Amino acid sequence: MFKLNPNSETPLYMQIVEQTKLAIAKGLFRNGDRFPSVRELSRELLVNQATVSKAFKELDRQGIIETKPGIGTFISFDDNKISKRIDKMMEKLEDDFLEARYLGISLDEIITLYKKSGDLDDSRSNKHK
Repeated sequence: MFKLNPNSETPLYMQIVEQTKLAIAKGLFRNGDRFPSVRELSRELLVNQATVSKAFKELDRQGIIETKPGIGTFISFDDNKISKRIDKMMEKLEDDFLEARYLGISLDEIITLYKKSGDLDDSRSNKHK
């Protein structure tokens, strides 16, 4: 499910966070789906449980997962947090787009870069319009 790079400058726990977001973006996880436990993910990824636990804390902080004691961990989108993050992201994308145009990057180059950035479909994009 996840591919971690131990040689990356990005800490392993953040790689888990990023890979989780990517899996959600690709539709591999949906709101309410069961997420592996710390122990399960630690075993699968061959990383320390403390590392996975740190990733879980960050995913929880971002409103991406919810752990129900004695029941399990589930994908749980917090619509308010997501809405605020989308607003921030849209502002940043607009700034980045303007900067790219200022630097002489063509619209075609920007679109090509976007398409190369993740091979994502549009299945979630309409949800927040």
